[in-house]
Order: sequence, then structure tokens, then C-alpha cells
Amino acid sequence: MKMRTSVIRFCLLFAGRQPRADAAREGDEHPPMPVPEPEPTPEPAPPAPEPQPPTPEPGEPPPQLRSVPPPEPEREPEPEEATAPEPVVRLPLDGVEPREWNVWELERLAQAAGGGDPARDEELAFLLLELRQFANADGQLAVDFDPVVRESFGELIYAAV
Repeated sequence: MKMRTSVIRFCLLFAGRQPRADAAREGDEHPPMPVPEPEPTPEPAPPAPEPQPPTPEPGEPPPQLRSVPPPEPEREPEPEEATAPEPVVRLPLDGVEPREWNVWELERLAQAAGGGDPARDEELAFLLLELRQFANADGQLAVDFDPVVRESFGELIYAAV
């Protein structure tokens, strides 16, 4: 009977396990230790009572609010002189064939007219810097750059004519 109980325990302990190849070599293998049951979690402490708001001390009563009339609407500023729109600059494109432009001459025109608008002066300086890459040794730009030059330097070219 003792043998039979040992066999049943053995079957229960090792049921579903795959036999290991090195089980014969290990003679001192111990059966797995039973896992202890987890400890029960303690009950959470009851929530703390909410604090009571402080009672005001007797003294001056709080100030009473009263309505205030709405502010007067702001008056629109009186129109000074009507500002004239900027004059439209006529570009010298009418009846003129595309032509080659000289970068050095365009730079001279830009420097002569400079000083009025720093942003415009900076824009023209950068444009001239880029156009120099496409100019030949004499500073001449190809005819393909005519529309760009007329659009960017139009008022300077028209004033020079």
C-alpha cells in the first residue's frame, strides 16, 4: 500500500511534464516546493473626514457689489487727410523686346535708389547676389532673365530711362 501511495504522489507531482534527457544523471533532484498562499490584503482605511470650512470671525461685513454703467464706446479717430494710394509703376515692357541686362548696371541703379526702404534694399541685394551666378564675365545676363529683372527692378529702370 505504501508503494501505491508513492506512485500516486509521483504521478500527481509530475503529471504533464516532459521527461528530461539528463534526469538519469541527476539523482538528487528535489520535488518542487509548494507555493505559499498569498497573504490577504488588509482592508483600506476609512477615508478621512473632510475638513470643515473656517467660521468667519465677527467683524466688518464683506463689501457689497453694485452695478457700474457700461463704458462709453470709443470714438473713431477722425480721418485726417485721405491717404493717396501708392502710384502704380508702369514697367517698360510695352513694345520693348526682351534684352540682356548687366548685373553691374543693375547694382549701380539699386545703390543709387537705396535708403528709402531697408527691406526692399536687402531684397534687391540678395537678388543681385543670386543673379551674379548666371552672368558672364562682363556681367551680362541671358535674355531669359529679362522678365525677372523687369519685375524686380522695374521702377528703377523706368526712373533711369
